[in-house]
Order: sequence, then C-alpha cells, then structure tokens
Amino acid sequence: MSQAVRVNATIDQELLRRVDAFAAQRYEDRSTAIRQLVDFALRELHKRDAIEAYCGGRLTLRQFGEALGLDVWSAHDLLRAEGVAVAQGPASETNQSLRKVSEALGATRRPVE
Repeated sequence: MSQAVRVNATIDQELLRRVDAFAAQRYEDRSTAIRQLVDFALRELHKRDAIEAYCGGRLTLRQFGEALGLDVWSAHDLLRAEGVAVAQGPASETNQSLRKVSEALGATRRPVE
C-alpha cells in the first residue's frame, strides 16, 4: 500500500455539501469519500478516453482491453454494456473478410446479415 499524502484543495460550498452527503450515505469520513470519488472519476475518465480511442479506430479491441487491464472478452462485454458497436466497419467489409477466411480454411460460411 502506498503512503498517504496530505493535500489541500479549495472546493465550492455546494460541491462540499454533495461530498459530505456522499460520505454520510456510505458511513465514511470526508477524506475517505474524496479519495473514493477521485479514484472513481479517474478510472471513469480513463475508460471514456479508451472508448473514444476505440471508436475512433486508434485502438483495436485487444489494445482497448490492455489499456484497461481487461482480457478481450471482458473488453467486448464492457463495450457492449456502454452501447458501443464492437464490430467496427461496414457489414460488406466483414463479409469480405469472412469469405477470405472461409476460403483459406476450405470451408464455406454464411455471410453476416
């Protein structure tokens, strides 16, 4: 476990009220609540950046999973849960690829509808 470091921050009164309400709901002190919220926010922002990169074609599914510490199937499930189409590109491109694979294997596959 890493060593805790004291940090000072200036927070709007309304935001502090919301942090305190969050802490009270979870029976935590303010400091613990702030740590939990910052940790959650950073993980969520990292996930959003990775999803954006995946949707923009800058990451493959495997790279997306690696960026988030997930295996390929967990990455696939996460994208589906987030409403992101896992198979990128037009169906015609997918059908073309499937035909090539089928020909290479000597089998016939039905194209994706």
